[in-house]
Amino acid sequence: MKLLGRAMDKRFWQTVREEDCYARYRRELHEMWDKNCTGEIPALRYSDFKRFETEGGRDEYETPYFARRHALDASALLSLIYPDCPEYLDRLMDEIFAICDEYTWCVPAHHGPVGVENPYRIDLFAAETGFALAEIYTMLEDRLEPLIKQRVKSEIDRRIIEPFSRTEPYGFWERGTNNWTAVCVGSVASTVMLMRPELTESLKPRFDRAMECYLSGFEEDGVCTEGCGYWHYGFGFFVVYADMIRTFTEGKTDYFKREKVKTIATFLQKMFLSGRASVSFADGHPTLSYHLGLLHYLKGEYPNDVRVYSKDYSYNYDHCGRFCLQLRSAIWYDPAWDTDAEPQNDPPSVYYAPRSEWYVKKTAAYSLAAKGGHNEEPHNHNDVGAFIFAKDGKQCLADPGPAHYCKAYFRGETRYDFFHASSRGHSLPIVDGQYQKTGKNYRAHGATVSEDGFSLDMAGAYGLDTLTSLVRSFACTEEAVTLTDTFVYTGEGTLTERLVFGSLPCLTQAGRLEAEGVTVTYDPALVAEAVITEETFDHKPTVYTADLTLKKGVREIVMIIE
Repeated sequence: MKLLGRAMDKRFWQTVREEDCYARYRRELHEMWDKNCTGEIPALRYSDFKRFETEGGRDEYETPYFARRHALDASALLSLIYPDCPEYLDRLMDEIFAICDEYTWCVPAHHGPVGVENPYRIDLFAAETGFALAEIYTMLEDRLEPLIKQRVKSEIDRRIIEPFSRTEPYGFWERGTNNWTAVCVGSVASTVMLMRPELTESLKPRFDRAMECYLSGFEEDGVCTEGCGYWHYGFGFFVVYADMIRTFTEGKTDYFKREKVKTIATFLQKMFLSGRASVSFADGHPTLSYHLGLLHYLKGEYPNDVRVYSKDYSYNYDHCGRFCLQLRSAIWYDPAWDTDAEPQNDPPSVYYAPRSEWYVKKTAAYSLAAKGGHNEEPHNHNDVGAFIFAKDGKQCLADPGPAHYCKAYFRGETRYDFFHASSRGHSLPIVDGQYQKTGKNYRAHGATVSEDGFSLDMAGAYGLDTLTSLVRSFACTEEAVTLTDTFVYTGEGTLTERLVFGSLPCLTQAGRLEAEGVTVTYDPALVAEAVITEETFDHKPTVYTADLTLKKGVREIVMIIE
């Protein structure tokens, strides 16, 4: 089938089996097999299913759920690479049979109240599961046993195609502007094209509208304000769908001709700061890799615009077992795009996204990322004016990214109780004990950019009548950043500068903070007290805060970061 390209060619899978350039891919699949396919298929227990509602935890149910998806990935792809090894196909059919038996393909965090039966709800992971089974069925139809094929077809119809077809719009995500829309609609649409192609023409207007909504969620500057990981996720599924619908329509629907899509495609390469250290605004992570197949595909579409780094910065494995991207790590991989390039060897540059107000400055000595924007962005953090200073492959002044995902983290009334999402988890001033507030009206004003710096007024993010202006400016040389904060403040409370470090800072002398790789100097005569605190979290790296409380009446402080 043309929709899956060379994935349908047995000679291609023989190449994957034999060629050295696929050795890493084979190794990762064998590691997935050893971890997920050599024991019993893990049970999905009701007691764990309801735990999200009663206690807010996700891991107890999602860990075995995603282990099943990893096993599905490994056994299916190894069946393609090693057709003469029956243990892979046997395990695959066992995994398919178990997945078809699941009460729901939706995870508890997205299911709704446990007391309401909702087995056919389509969330991100139900949509992904249906798409995975559709691709596996298509590639291995001639080898799967009749009952397995029958179950795949009937369960996809019952859980995915029929619920979507009879409900318009299907929930918020069909009209959404974030990753949900690309993943859910892209997966459903691709599943329809593979399993029920005769329905595609009638459903395509819905697919088209949904993808227009998704693309509208990006400003014209192409920034994924949800965070870099959600670029991989949402835009990755969009690219998979865009590739398939272009093939299905024989080129009549071609998203890749759009300038905005090209701009979005070049976003990720600008987010590497130093080695794997990256821009981790919103729910992005402090370290970054690129999805090998996805970047190679985009490089093929936009050879003069997309930059690909060494394989050392790439990955194939996906922690949620997303089959379509795992598959395309092989079928979209192109040895012609292999390179030894590394982020830290990029030439000095300045990148500024004017609509999103993201600024990235790279020199031979360091990289700086700073942002304006507002405090109601997708996967929002209260972080107007926050910045990251990176060098030697790590974030020195850090943005720790998301908290561990749980129920409370995705509830508006409790999200900002978490250090990571609150402005207290970012290098930002604390004004009279107050942190930044949440909402679209709490935003930056007057952002300006030049070759050597970036500035903005972030007073509006605090919503305090006593704070008229808080101008933060970054003046950049090749070796250092001079950060200046100027307050117009009529209150009587304290002004405190908070700095978030990735490693333990020490006050080596008055006016000098040192941590691994970075030094911050300031005038000690302006500071009444400096307090260093360790912040430790479950499942997340420790960070350290240094709070510099200004003396009464001080309204400006200059810090040199190098």
